[in-house]
Amino acid sequence: MYLPTGANTSSEDGNRPIVAAQLTQLPVIRTESTCTDDTVQAAAALEQSLLMEATFLKPPLQFSTAMHPVAISPPSSFDIQWPSFDFNQDVPDRVLSNDRPRIQDDWYPSVLQITEGCDLFFIYVSHFVPFLHRSTFDATLVAPHLVLAMLSLGYQYGEDPDHSDQTGSGASLSARCYHQARILIAAEEESTDDTTQNILAVQTYLLLQICAMMYLCGSDSTYGLRMHSKMISLVRAGGLMQPVAMQSGTAENLESLWREFIKAESHKRTLFAVHQIDALWYQFLSIPRSISHLEFKHELPCSEDTWAASTPSEWAHRQLVTRRHSGPSVLYTDAVRRFLSPEADLDTIPAFDPYGAINIAQFLISSAREVSGWSTITGKLTMERIKPLRSSLIALSPFIHQQSGAGNTTHAALCEATWEAAMIELQLWSPSHTSGIVEGSMDAVLNKSVYLAPSCEILCESNTTKAIQPHVDWFLHYLDSTLSPASEAPWIALYAYRAFLIAWNLVKGGISGAMQAINIRDGDVEGALTWARKVFQRRQHWQLGKLVLSSLDALEKQVASWL
Repeated sequence: MYLPTGANTSSEDGNRPIVAAQLTQLPVIRTESTCTDDTVQAAAALEQSLLMEATFLKPPLQFSTAMHPVAISPPSSFDIQWPSFDFNQDVPDRVLSNDRPRIQDDWYPSVLQITEGCDLFFIYVSHFVPFLHRSTFDATLVAPHLVLAMLSLGYQYGEDPDHSDQTGSGASLSARCYHQARILIAAEEESTDDTTQNILAVQTYLLLQICAMMYLCGSDSTYGLRMHSKMISLVRAGGLMQPVAMQSGTAENLESLWREFIKAESHKRTLFAVHQIDALWYQFLSIPRSISHLEFKHELPCSEDTWAASTPSEWAHRQLVTRRHSGPSVLYTDAVRRFLSPEADLDTIPAFDPYGAINIAQFLISSAREVSGWSTITGKLTMERIKPLRSSLIALSPFIHQQSGAGNTTHAALCEATWEAAMIELQLWSPSHTSGIVEGSMDAVLNKSVYLAPSCEILCESNTTKAIQPHVDWFLHYLDSTLSPASEAPWIALYAYRAFLIAWNLVKGGISGAMQAINIRDGDVEGALTWARKVFQRRQHWQLGKLVLSSLDALEKQVASWL
């Protein structure tokens, strides 16, 4: 954990499970290309260009696009709100299409492409954005831009059936669906001010920004960030932070009651996905969060069994069983308070979906990052803020790891990876974040990751090593044992690569047993790189995998320069 020189790290009991290092130990990066200066200048240029565009863009849904200055002072709560970035999503199509091929407005995928693309989405994607209900989903009844957004992600995992499943055809179809979805949703917004359609637009923007940021990468990342800000505006304009009341009184039969439940639960889960993505961009890019957990008025997601029911009778039975063995649902904000409270009885929290546990972990990761930023600015470290976060993560652990025995390894990996990443974030602050570097794409993050990894001096401190080693080992085991990462959420690969960089620096620093979990000998930096290339080559089908491999190339050049 990085802390400025002279910071106050005192606590009542004198114990500091979280290691503080001096800010002066942060390396001043001076490569041939002056890496750090370029990074800061690029981030500043990105912010300036995005803000300058606000002069000719209309505010989305009549909302003010003015930035409100916020005085940065020691916060009174964990949910620290920094000044918002406005990326102005409501960009005229002629602007958005400047650097992409023009697609005919009347193009739409074939029935076969839609059928197979939706299947791919539900098989490989929906578990990490679980707000669409597979059993009741009908592609002919939802907005075309939402179908296209689903296909833009689905065809990252399969080939185009209209081109005989030719290698590479899926990625091409994915990009075409992505661009066409942007055209359609922009046209729809220009033609209607109906806020009742906001939830569909939010779902579309959510999927499209994931496609842009995590799959297409590069220049499309700029549009991903703009879509994120547009999505947040739509959420607030439509009052989507409030739950949808089930019209159970008007339900004529069990099936109509079931569909009312699905509508309300899908709405809730969409907002949890918005919260998660907002937190992820903060974690990876250091872009301040746009929403606070206090805005959330939703209960935790229902249990996975209840959500996955494929028939009304199956749903009704699972509802009865759940209510018999657990109490009433809990609001997300109340759940967060319970985990932060040292005296709360967590056994009284009813069963909830893994997605609820993931979002609580995301809140705790963001809180740890906010504490690191505040401490860097003020030069102070208050254990009153850090201890509850650590205790909360430990208290959350049983809720995370109980998913491992549930039989769904996909959900288990997503839950555990999020929790393990949170534990690392709490123990070891991000050098790029504490240096004030804001990135605009995953390309930039991975390009600088080699140069902005925690230094050996920080990592090799015995307390630091002891604290982070079990969590780093988890990711090493995960990478080694996951032979087919097809169902892996893309951010898990980023979490895992960060963990590998920590392990590699420990090996470089001569720490005993740094990568013993996967049988890499002490000091064998070349063997560690060979192993990393092997496990990340399993992900080279996707752009993120290619970017990680390029980062490994930079590490190999670094090693070669030592010899």
